[in-house]
Amino acid sequence: MISHAHYDHARGFEFPVQRKYSTKETLEIYEVDSGHKVGNWLQARYGRRLKIGEVEVETHAAGHVLGSAQYEIITPEGNVVYASHINFTDTLLSRAAEVAPCDLLIVESTYPSTSRSIPRESVVADIVKWALECIKDHRIPAFVTDPIGDAQELIRIFNLWTEIPVIVHPRIARVSEVYESNGISLRYLDASTDEATKMIEQARCMVIVPRRFDTTRYGNFRTAHVSGWATKYDDDSQKAFPLTAQADLNQLLQFVEEARPKAVLTFYGASGLFAQMVSKRLGISATQLTTERIRRKPQATKVDEKRVLAIQEILIRFMETSGFTYEKRDVMTLGLREGFRSTEIEEALLRLTKIGKLKYSQIVDGYTVPSA
Repeated sequence: MISHAHYDHARGFEFPVQRKYSTKETLEIYEVDSGHKVGNWLQARYGRRLKIGEVEVETHAAGHVLGSAQYEIITPEGNVVYASHINFTDTLLSRAAEVAPCDLLIVESTYPSTSRSIPRESVVADIVKWALECIKDHRIPAFVTDPIGDAQELIRIFNLWTEIPVIVHPRIARVSEVYESNGISLRYLDASTDEATKMIEQARCMVIVPRRFDTTRYGNFRTAHVSGWATKYDDDSQKAFPLTAQADLNQLLQFVEEARPKAVLTFYGASGLFAQMVSKRLGISATQLTTERIRRKPQATKVDEKRVLAIQEILIRFMETSGFTYEKRDVMTLGLREGFRSTEIEEALLRLTKIGKLKYSQIVDGYTVPSA
């Protein structure tokens, strides 16, 4: 049962033999984004029930990205709702997640680690204002974001409130075509076309590219990161806007409260901390669902001591929230973007883990900062 098309949640599509269930939209996005055709797949439709063995499974909208789903398992002993990434507020592309009252709620506890909640409308206004300022200075505003979900909302923002032509990376164009085929109107140009190339040369557009795309090689670009975790990168050279299609802490608590479960299991992200908050604030029995495994030690590698100490300091500043899980791939991306080698980042993480500054979980392949 696959919840949505983001790669870290859609790897089940790679299983060659097992039967896969997802919404039609999730399958379509995965296939155009990965380039792989999926076999042994069955469609899960919102509001419909599937009979699987001795239980029934009903699919509910999750409000996260196109096709995202929660799964409600109906059994004689009660019903269980599995909620992966959800969004509990309306966006320009989707309605807030549906609430399915349940006996047991299993909920992912990853939420943006911003110190304060900023109204969505204010973030959108800031994005448009910054882009217009860039264009006034004859610079191209380049937004680095997730190619599934956030990229399409950015396109929609500029379609609605500006006349600025939107140029998107070919990967984002492929995903956006799926949005269009499912009734969501978007206006953009694929960056691989001649028309888009001319617009970029004349600085008469804005650009949206996937995360890890190097915008620094384009001298006329001004870069902004767009995600719920983007504020870590806000400085003079690169802007950051905390726009996300993912529920923040307050929205997650509200979602749990409205689902009225008898018990909650939390996983990933700040699962331990969130379980405590659900128990204390809502009076609902909540438990962290996790299993720790022993991490294999990497082979010793010669590294530059000064550079390792430098990336250690950067990582400590970045991973400041106690109890929150930072995915290793995101941490590695940060270090690589700062100009460090992967071996230096690995060594810094290993040292911080050894001295107790970080705690590593192989289950989620991520790090948490232990509570004081």
